[in-house]
Amino acid sequence: MSGPVVAVIGAGFSGLLTTLNLLRMSPDVAVQLIERRGVFGLGPAYATGNPKHLLNVRLSNMSAFPDKPHHLADWMAEQPAWFARDDFITRGDYGRYLAHLLDEALRPDRDGGRLSLIRGEASAIRPHGDGWKIMLDGRSSTVADVVVLAQGNLSPAAPSGLDPALTGSSRYLGDPWRALDALPPAANDILLIGASLTMVDAAIALRRPGRRFTAVSRHGLLPRSHGSTIMPSQKRTYVGGPSEIFRQARLAAREGDWRAVIDDVRHSARSLWSSWSLPERSRFLRHLRALWDNHRHRLAPGVAREVTAMLASEELEITAARITALCARDDEVEAILQYRGDPQPRARRFDAAINCSGPTGDVAQSTDPLLKDLLKQGLAVPAALGLGLAADPRGRLIDGRMLAHSHLFAIGPLTRSLFWEATAVPDLREHAVAIARSVIETLQQPDEYRPAFQANATKPVTVEYR
Repeated sequence: MSGPVVAVIGAGFSGLLTTLNLLRMSPDVAVQLIERRGVFGLGPAYATGNPKHLLNVRLSNMSAFPDKPHHLADWMAEQPAWFARDDFITRGDYGRYLAHLLDEALRPDRDGGRLSLIRGEASAIRPHGDGWKIMLDGRSSTVADVVVLAQGNLSPAAPSGLDPALTGSSRYLGDPWRALDALPPAANDILLIGASLTMVDAAIALRRPGRRFTAVSRHGLLPRSHGSTIMPSQKRTYVGGPSEIFRQARLAAREGDWRAVIDDVRHSARSLWSSWSLPERSRFLRHLRALWDNHRHRLAPGVAREVTAMLASEELEITAARITALCARDDEVEAILQYRGDPQPRARRFDAAINCSGPTGDVAQSTDPLLKDLLKQGLAVPAALGLGLAADPRGRLIDGRMLAHSHLFAIGPLTRSLFWEATAVPDLREHAVAIARSVIETLQQPDEYRPAFQANATKPVTVEYR
């Protein structure tokens, strides 16, 4: 291909949709889609084959394309078999939809072979002429004019006081998506670290007679449920800092369903977040984030009913506590728990522990080799408040000299400092369109056609946010 080449690193939802939009918007751009797992188009959430794992958003709002709201529904109507409960389809069926989109893009008669799939882990990138050289698995490389980082969610942070003896043990599973295959068969008393949607996924997938789960989080809040029907928007405008927004939302909820209120606030989340100062964002994260996540990220009604049944049968316990240590004791895991309101730490033993605390946003603690290398080289810096990588409003990464790269972008959870809401499909599909447009505009502006970081630049600066 004689046209420009864009490398998209990460082939989950964000990477796939960025790729598809690049191919739709430009007849000249070629895309290299790079994925370390070798599974393209499916992040861990959509690769599950468990029929009890339902989407957390209704089918009607899960089209991959914001300008084609019925695209998913039309595709589902043509499928010979699929499953839904209360308008929520399974994640496996949604994964098949994403795989279909990828297959369509790979058809030679569609985009002229402009899409290449590369299996391998991107371990480093370096300036290469006016573009980038991408090292893969330390053994091979590829080159591109533009790079888009789309690695998705980072792995959960290790809990405080984790005993090194547990690391790598089948008694402690740092990746909840591996639990179904790696959990010891005899484990019946299981500690779930975290009480969010990931915890629910793990509990439902691992549920069996005689097995009991204890979910521990600082606030002990179980995710709320979607309503049985879609609630109409109240069409209210929300302005002010975090505390003012929550006061306005509480007042609005007295006049209607709280779900509609939260949805209205979410639609303004990007503008609200960008209007807040750094101290206001910090106060939101410290004092209101747990409450927001509890109402914003909801369970499908069918999943909520199963969780309610598990609570009633005492198969599941939700506990508000902080884990201060996690140790190996004989063939068990001992957790030291600091319960809310109790000054005395308590010890409890479990057969196994699963880290369901959700993805970390602190890239400085990430074990991802590419992110570690980017930070080491000064090609990227952490965003404030531990929210991914620093980037400008166009999604271009900021380097160690606080300059925006002209040809290095990011999308998804790595850009939460820009949008806050950067994890759900309705938000990510909009971001993918915007990033693809920014990339193409960059390629059409020759004066900006070079990385902000050059090999002979001054020594990168280490930037710390407090």
